[in-house]
Formats: sequence, C-alpha cells, structure tokens
Amino acid sequence: MRGFLIVVVGSLGLAMQNVLLRVVFSESSILGWFDWGGFLPPSLSNSLLMLHLRSILILPAVIVLSYRLYPTTTQALKQLLQPELRPTLRLSIISSSFLYLAMALLFVAIASIPAGVATVLFFMHPVITGLLTWLVFGRRPSRLRLVITVGVMLGSLLVVPSFAGGAVGATGLGVGAALGASVAYSLQGVQAQICFRHIHPVPFTLINFAVMAIWSTISLAFIQIEVPPERWAVLWGLGAVAAVLTLLGQLCYNIGIHLVQAASMSIVAVSNPVLTVILAWLLLQESLQGRQIIGMVLVVVSIVALGQDQARHQNTSAA
Repeated sequence: MRGFLIVVVGSLGLAMQNVLLRVVFSESSILGWFDWGGFLPPSLSNSLLMLHLRSILILPAVIVLSYRLYPTTTQALKQLLQPELRPTLRLSIISSSFLYLAMALLFVAIASIPAGVATVLFFMHPVITGLLTWLVFGRRPSRLRLVITVGVMLGSLLVVPSFAGGAVGATGLGVGAALGASVAYSLQGVQAQICFRHIHPVPFTLINFAVMAIWSTISLAFIQIEVPPERWAVLWGLGAVAAVLTLLGQLCYNIGIHLVQAASMSIVAVSNPVLTVILAWLLLQESLQGRQIIGMVLVVVSIVALGQDQARHQNTSAA
C-alpha cells in the first residue's frame, strides 16, 4: 500500500506540473474564484522557453540526487567512454534527445489544447512502445494486445477536441504535438531498454536531464523570444515550481516501482492523465465533452489491461 501511495503522489506531482504549464499559456478561472495566467501566448518558441527554464533549474538537483542514490555514478559515466561501451553512450544520448523532443512536443500540446486532453493523447505511448518492441525485438503481440491497441486508438479518437470555430489551427497543432510526443517517448523507451543492459538507471537518468538541458539551451538560438520584462520573475518562479514537481514525480516513481507489484503498476501508471483531467477540472474549470470522457475511460481501461497482460506474461516467464 505504501508503494502504491508513493507512486500516486509522484503522478500527482507530474499532473500538477501539466496544469501549471497550462496556466502559463492560458488565462484560467482558478477554482472559479479569480482569473490568473496567460503570461505567454501559446507558441512553439514559448513552449521551448518554458522547457528550457525547467531543464536548467532541475539539472543541479538531479546531479546531487544521482550521487546520493548511486555513489558510483562517476565511475559508471567514465566506463561509457571505454571503446566497448561507446555505442551505449551514443545510444544514451540519442535516447535522451528523443526524450527532449517528446517533452518539447508535450509542452506545445498543453499550450494549445486542454491539459487533460493532451495528457491522455500522450499516454498512448505504452501501446506504441509495444508495437515498436515487436518491430525491434521481435516480440509478437498477442490477440489480446492487438484488441487493446484498437481500444486505445478508438479512445484517443474520441478524446480529440472538435475542429470547430476559430481555433482549428491551435487544435490541430496541439493534437499533432501530443501524438508526436507519444511516438518520440516510445522511441526513447525502446532505446532505454537497450541501454539498461550496460548502464544503471541512475546515471542514465542524469544523462537524460543533462542532454535535455543542452538541447533546450541550443534551441534558444533558433527561436525568437519576446517576453515583457515584468513577466520574467513570474516565469522563473513557475519554472522553479515545475522543476520541483517534476523531480518529486520522478523520485516517487523510481521509489514506488520497487515497492509496487507489477500488476498494480499498470493501474498507477495511468493515474497521471486521470489526475491531470481532474485537477484541470477542479483548478482551471476545464471541462470535457461526453465523448471525450468516454474516450479517456476507454484509453485508461485499455492501458490497465495492457499492464495486467504484461504482468501475467512476466510472472509466467519467471515461473
């Protein structure tokens, strides 16, 4: 039970980060009491700016925690410079680059469409990862997994907002970015599985955040940033809060995974989009249409079923 609660707390932290990011780009009615937010117009450049602020603020904390959780982090990183492990180092950098791409696209999606919708579409990645694993590792999915895949695809179609009114461009951009983020995250996950054969997850995570900080800094050279001087303070503040929430979420996930049974992990894994929808509804007064709620439930149930099926296969293999 303790592990379950720890993972849910982590999911809550990541959901809060999603809601916070939505506030940056969209003025919202906070708890229905007052209007707040909309500090930046939703755009690719502003999304990359917020990702940059979060990345450079979180990196020092990740470095400190890496050495606390895995004291031999330096030795592990030095070993990657050996000729026989350089392919793992290159793959780690490529995987981290895909993670940056996934987060950048997710930030664009949350800036363009409701946070709950963007997160539900993003959480198609377990199904996409399963299909990629089939292609890369030759693990053919069962009929049940194919049915689950269809369920996720159908649910995602129901979640997509209506393309009506004057926001067609923003809606299309948000949906496309969320789906692109899901694909990029899946590619990152498959590459990470290969890297974990030769590197511990803690130094690998440090590489992730370091590469993300580097890419986010480089990206600033190719975008035009126009932020009123009086808004920098609030943006740095929100970036710091987002960094804390992200770090809390990742830590709780890493700790909870070791305490939660595999069968239960599939349930808590989908708590992030559900909690994002609930928090966006409570805090920002964002609402979903009936078909979107049905779609979200279908996606969640399908991914839980996928997790249960994976756990069953793991238990069978272990036996």
